[in-house]
Amino acid sequence: MRKIALILALALLLSVPMISPVLDADPETGDMLLVDYGNGKTSWYPMTASGGTLLSAVRNVLDANSVPSTIDGTSLASVGGVYNCLVGTQECSWRFYIWDTYAWIYGGTDGSEPYTGGTMAVAFYPAGDILPMSTPYYKESWISFRGDSGYSAMSPSYGPQSVATPLEWYINMKSGGISSSILAADGLVYYSTRGDDNGTGVNRSPHLYCVDTVNHEIAWQFDYSKNATGGSSEYATNTPLIIGDMIVLNAPNRHIFCIDRYDGKVLAEMTPNSEKAQCAGVFNTYHYDYEVVSGLISSKGASTAVYDSGAMYFASSDGVLHALSVTRMGDSVIMEELWRYPDAGCGNCYLNPSVMELEGTKVIVSASYDGAITCFDIASGNPVTSFTVDPGIFKLRHVTPAGEGRVIVSAYDDAMSPINGFTALVDMVAGSVVWKMDVFAYNHSMPTVVGKTVYAYFEPSHTGSKPQVWDTHGTLTEALAGYYAFDIDDGHWIWRNLNDARTRSGMTYCDGRLYCVDYSTLAEWPVGGAARCIDAETGNIIWSVKLEPGSTNAYNMCAPTVLDGKVYVGNDDGTLYCISDIPGKEHHSTSDVDYESEGLAHWSWLLLFSVATLTAVVAVIMYRK
Repeated sequence: MRKIALILALALLLSVPMISPVLDADPETGDMLLVDYGNGKTSWYPMTASGGTLLSAVRNVLDANSVPSTIDGTSLASVGGVYNCLVGTQECSWRFYIWDTYAWIYGGTDGSEPYTGGTMAVAFYPAGDILPMSTPYYKESWISFRGDSGYSAMSPSYGPQSVATPLEWYINMKSGGISSSILAADGLVYYSTRGDDNGTGVNRSPHLYCVDTVNHEIAWQFDYSKNATGGSSEYATNTPLIIGDMIVLNAPNRHIFCIDRYDGKVLAEMTPNSEKAQCAGVFNTYHYDYEVVSGLISSKGASTAVYDSGAMYFASSDGVLHALSVTRMGDSVIMEELWRYPDAGCGNCYLNPSVMELEGTKVIVSASYDGAITCFDIASGNPVTSFTVDPGIFKLRHVTPAGEGRVIVSAYDDAMSPINGFTALVDMVAGSVVWKMDVFAYNHSMPTVVGKTVYAYFEPSHTGSKPQVWDTHGTLTEALAGYYAFDIDDGHWIWRNLNDARTRSGMTYCDGRLYCVDYSTLAEWPVGGAARCIDAETGNIIWSVKLEPGSTNAYNMCAPTVLDGKVYVGNDDGTLYCISDIPGKEHHSTSDVDYESEGLAHWSWLLLFSVATLTAVVAVIMYRK
């Protein structure tokens, strides 16, 4: 009896670690099918099969939801118009995965195995060790700049219906402002800081952070300066990239790091050829060609990368467009170039490449300061088509895929706070400018395209005569700063909401609402220092909330990430905010923001103590019997 008591007590105690923070959210009842397109876009559907093979079960669900698919024997050849393909020499294909209570289990590409029930997934990846990032507990992920490879800034999740104050939680770091998109997967949030020019020591260098959203604390951090050439800490504004259980970072010293996103361990490093690896022997090191070109700013490293069809794509300041394979096989990571295009244009490291379809071909869209926009075949890296928008006295700043082979471009002057520029819709198939307006979207404020509607905060250009835009009737009228919804086909506004908050971080669309943050600081409240929720149909403000605690000189260039009823935003103060309908702790207004962990008062610790106490009591009682 004593042996049974000890075994039972041990079993109870060992069950505690299984209660993981990732289970803090309840999954929907019933078995589900996840379709993961491998580029940041996912869909969930109820399972409609109770038997048959994995392939037949998936086909039943896809057919029931009018998702087109094709098969090759017992394998999926395509789902939703995405076909198995080669990028360079690497194959990317549709793969089966089974949900095993806490994790995805790879089930191969052959769907002839029997389906015995449960939640499963089909995902478009090049290897079985790359697992879907979405789970039944956290159904949506935000894996890259603006969420996916097409820069849609569209969340398939949901945001808070109302907002509570004080804000649910916040955390402040002293290593500079947050300019990157805030990534999220499995209840973990990732973001990078730029580095503090006025700071010293660790605070001066850029950092990559992983935040546990259950305990509201830093899970791990990566200091760029430890791996920067000569110990320098260049200004960092890039958004990292999540690939399965890895996070990939294009550092400002031109190094590319592959990091385990759960524990922060650096797994692999890719350095420019002829450059000595700083951590050789500690982890895998690879090289890629990179030429420092006279007159170009190369110290800022490569552009933000996107991931699609099993490869990551980025541009470097020597004018080269790269396609890189990042494959993890257990504890080993292989990083290698699949193809490269040597002359993609000057300044392309600041114009992040994106992915779109052009007449049935998936292409990488790359652009340069001088207005040249080129579409490259994603498989081979060969140019498909090119068109040059005359930027005049301006520089082309960003290009946004807009559907039907079209892109929206924004150009403006080279000042720290530009006042002149334009926005245009370009048809890459016809090679023409469809319309052009005397307004521009500054910095990260790329337009968000939803169907036939373009949403953005636009600022008027002050060149020459009065800047003009078309109203709802197609009549030219004075352009003023504010939130706009435009018809993409003719450029006429559907609605506009005039506002001087100078939103410069973009708008995120989620469930009929737009989320954005003021660029202007708390010193300009109520037209500054706010996060806002806007009705996408009418342009009316649904709610706005003051981003506090914070300082009166913290600007914002970080677009909101909206997932699972939460809105995550950051600012130049290095503060990450979580906004929801759950009120947080009261705080005192101060320019110095200190983070306080809930520590032992958090539910997870209380649960641990309770179970441990119960275990001890049961063991003692049974032992005495």
